[in-house]
Amino acid sequence: MKKVFIVIVLCFFNFSICLYTVEPNIDVNKYRAIINEIIYNLEKIIDNNKSSVLVLEAYSLTMEYIRENDFGFILDPGLDTVLSGMQFFIQESGEIGFVFGLKFLDSYALDSSIHYSILIHEFRHFRDYLTNKENYLRIKHDEREKYLYEIDALTTEAEFIKYYLYGKYKLSKFEEYLLASFENDDLDSASVMILKESRRMFLFFYYLEAEYYYNNDLKENIINEIILSGNNILKTYNTKNDDFLHFSNYIGLCTFNKYLIKTLIVLINSPTTTWGEVFEKYPEIGNIYYSIIEIQNSDNEKHNQYIKSLYEYWEEDIFIGLLG
Repeated sequence: MKKVFIVIVLCFFNFSICLYTVEPNIDVNKYRAIINEIIYNLEKIIDNNKSSVLVLEAYSLTMEYIRENDFGFILDPGLDTVLSGMQFFIQESGEIGFVFGLKFLDSYALDSSIHYSILIHEFRHFRDYLTNKENYLRIKHDEREKYLYEIDALTTEAEFIKYYLYGKYKLSKFEEYLLASFENDDLDSASVMILKESRRMFLFFYYLEAEYYYNNDLKENIINEIILSGNNILKTYNTKNDDFLHFSNYIGLCTFNKYLIKTLIVLINSPTTTWGEVFEKYPEIGNIYYSIIEIQNSDNEKHNQYIKSLYEYWEEDIFIGLLG
C-alpha cells in the first residue's frame, strides 16, 4: 500500500513534523492533536524541575532538534500494545523520527503517566543518537553497545518516574516495578524483565575483560572465575524457585552463554583456534556451555509464556487505570 505523506504544523511549539501512515483511512488530524498534546504536557511536567540531568538533556536536545529540523513521525497500526507503542527509528536512508502505535495514542489521557514515561525513554535514545551518531549506529552490530544504550534509557525513564511523576500521578504497575528496581537493585531485575538480559551477568563479563586488558597474565585466573560462576548459576537454576526467580535465573544463564563466547574470543586471542580445541583444553567450560544450551532448548517456551503473561498483566493494568 502506498505510504501517505502529510506535513502538519504543531501550534504549541511552532515546528513542522512529517506525519506518515500506511493506512490512508487513518484520521491523521486526530493523531496530530494527540501527539501535540502529549509533547505539550510533557513540557509542563518537566517545566523547570532540574532534579534529573538525564531527563533534562533528553528532553531539551530532542525538542531543540525537532523545532529546527524536518522530523518524521510515523503512525504504525502494527504496534498493538501501549508498552511497545512508541519507538525511535533510523531509516537506511538516514531519515530519523518516532513511530507511534495507534493503541498507544488512542489510550492516551492527560493523567496517563505511562505515556510520558515511554516518551522520555525514546527521547533518551534520540539524545544519544544526536550526541554520538557514529557510536550509536554501532548498536546494529554490537550487542554490548545496544545493551548499554538501553540501560541508559531505562535509567532516564526511572529517574523521570521518581523525580517528575511519583506522588503526582497514579503510576502503572510497570512504572512501579521499574522504579522499585531502580531504587533497590540498580535496575538488575528491570533489565531481566524488560531487556531480557541480566545486568549483573553483563557486568561480570564486562569487568573480567577489563581486568584481562589491564593484565594479560590474569588469563587463567579469569577463566577459573568464569567456570566458578557458570557452575554456580547452573546450580541456582536447578534449585526450585517461584516463577519470577526461575525466569530471572534463566535469563542469567542465557546472558552468561551470550557473553561467554565473546569473552573467550578476547582471552584466547587466537584466530585459528576452534571451539572444539577450546572446550578440549577447558572441558568444564564446554560442559557449562552445553548444559545451558540444553536448558534453553527445553525451557525456553515455558519462560516465554511467563514473560508474555507478565506483559499482559502490565497492559491490563494500564487500561484498568485509564478506566478508573
